[in-house]
Amino acid sequence: MGTINRKTIFLLIGQKGSGKSFIGTLFDKEFGITFIRVEDWAKKIIKNRDVDDKAYLKQVFGSIEKGIRSSLAHKDQLVFESTGLTEYFDEMLERLKSDFQVVTIGVFANGTICLERVKSRDQEIHINISDDQVLNIEVI
Repeated sequence: MGTINRKTIFLLIGQKGSGKSFIGTLFDKEFGITFIRVEDWAKKIIKNRDVDDKAYLKQVFGSIEKGIRSSLAHKDQLVFESTGLTEYFDEMLERLKSDFQVVTIGVFANGTICLERVKSRDQEIHINISDDQVLNIEVI
């Protein structure tokens, strides 16, 4: 188990369409804390696989962790977003917590509003998931 250092990760966790990206950009703009769009990394990896494909999910969260660690080599703080929801996310989060201070911020919004936002936003910058998947994501 590593030691916690002064580097801090702010993790925005919530449903798709709940406003995580918007809040992340506010962290960047208002506080100078770099917002990392980890969905960009996931989009590079997907290669026509289903968003629920276990090998894809494992690879995505491995890439996210590697990218977060690399970014923190040059920064003291950063913020990223996730819906969580997989064992690979949980494993990544535990490893990050062992080496960094991780502040988890729950982002909550009405499921119907989230679904409307997901349908109306720029699909080029987000990973598409089904309506049912959007509505089934609940932050604990």
